[in-house]
Amino acid sequence: MGSSSSRLDSSSGGGVYTFRLFFYDVLDNESAAKDYSMKDQILVKFQKLIDVSEVILCVMYYTNPLSGWQVYKSAMSPDGLDSLQGKRNVHHAYVVFGTKNWWWSIEKNTACVAIQRSKQSELVSDMYHRTDRKSSLFTGIDREKTKSGQRRTVQQLLEHIVAGGYVNEEYHFLTQNCQHFADRIYAYL
Repeated sequence: MGSSSSRLDSSSGGGVYTFRLFFYDVLDNESAAKDYSMKDQILVKFQKLIDVSEVILCVMYYTNPLSGWQVYKSAMSPDGLDSLQGKRNVHHAYVVFGTKNWWWSIEKNTACVAIQRSKQSELVSDMYHRTDRKSSLFTGIDREKTKSGQRRTVQQLLEHIVAGGYVNEEYHFLTQNCQHFADRIYAYL
């Protein structure tokens, strides 16, 4: 479990997938903030860092544009791609969830799977690694849907991530992207 201060990209613009889970802790206080990089023994390392018994009470699905020039995030059929995969939504997707004590976000990007937590919901929904999420003049950060949690714990979510091999699935623009990841996590929670 090494500490890392590097910011990993939150959307699809470049990056080499690291096969790591990054945990950005205590986003509320820059001086107390800690960043952790995990490649193996994720459950053991998390149990040493946080209370994994917290119950997930609510779950939200968020999107934001991939670039500041993006006009919209809805479905489109770009020439040459529609025959490969059909219509694609063009946006970054991630899940935010709340427990009694914390707000969390979880997402996949071109570099890693990332989890962050804060006492303030806006710091995980509107920011990634202490930096504003991408938005444009035309579209911004949107909460697409919300539901009550299924009373799963953070421990169960971590076990699901490990058992599902989410960290070891390399990012792929068409078949293993942030939207696929967010869909699966949202459905599980």
